[in-house]
Amino acid sequence: MDIKKVNEQENTLEIKNLVIHYISDDEVVKAVNGVNIIIKAGKTLGLVGETGAGKTTTALSILNLVPEPQGKILSGEVLLEGRSVLSMNDLELEEVRGDKVAMIFQDPMTSLNPVHTVGDQIAESIAIHRKVSKQEALKQAKEMLELVGIPGERANEYPYQFSGGMKQRVVIAIALACSPDLLIADEPTTALDVTIQAQVLKLINELRQKYHMSMLMITHDLGIVAEVCDEVSIAYAGRIIEHGNLEDIFDHMRHPYTKGLFDALPDIEARRSELKPIKGLMPDPTNLPTGCPFHPRCDYAMEICSQSLPQTKWISETHCVECHLYNDTNESRL
Repeated sequence: MDIKKVNEQENTLEIKNLVIHYISDDEVVKAVNGVNIIIKAGKTLGLVGETGAGKTTTALSILNLVPEPQGKILSGEVLLEGRSVLSMNDLELEEVRGDKVAMIFQDPMTSLNPVHTVGDQIAESIAIHRKVSKQEALKQAKEMLELVGIPGERANEYPYQFSGGMKQRVVIAIALACSPDLLIADEPTTALDVTIQAQVLKLINELRQKYHMSMLMITHDLGIVAEVCDEVSIAYAGRIIEHGNLEDIFDHMRHPYTKGLFDALPDIEARRSELKPIKGLMPDPTNLPTGCPFHPRCDYAMEICSQSLPQTKWISETHCVECHLYNDTNESRL
């Protein structure tokens, strides 16, 4: 899907026609298949889709961290404030990672080193990118802990001494230690219980606004999208199949898959009604269907859907969709 061109100086991130496959002796996993994304300065984009849609692989490409040797970026561009990430050398990437771009991963248990204090882990990033002494870095690390609601004196403690929610706060402190221009949050609340989820989301949103950061929020939870995002891209089988602002996606969704995601949500006003799951499963990325990858699960599928990929159709200045229902002759089918 083609996202409309705007002034590149206004974009923190621009991904163009990105294709990433995982290649082994036995098979080729087609993880990302022509993704286009734009995140404007100071804005938050929600990247939504089922497991296997290519969301995390897309995020890893922003830091040029696609796992090698199997992971291959076959084509496309990743531009960070106009600079090509994929053409950066190791030294340039080291300067970008943690400074210009930071990432919060799903599970804080695996994001923290168990043999180092949390203070040392925050201070490491500060010392590398801010070129300050270890003592000054530790002082700033304690200030970051205070900022995320953890007493500074706990900087000398180890990860095992913190609860799951507190661990995720430490991970957020590490990510924000150098005030990045872009924060990538990959399912940051998945491993937390519901009450802690709300606290962590509130904290991320407040700090994003305080530091005027752009953010990529990767999630399968539409409630999180409604709470923290400005725009939404719906991912399916390694493609962006619908994009728009919150009103476009929540009130005027066009793609049958997007509609299916919303229909599958429980309705608090109709508690006895049955949920409407999307039939079938996400396609096998080693054997994607021809044509539109959603057509085997789609209630509106036509013959053309199995024959060719749909083109991007702009519904409005902010809203576009990849679906054969919205060519010139089928605009009102859904």
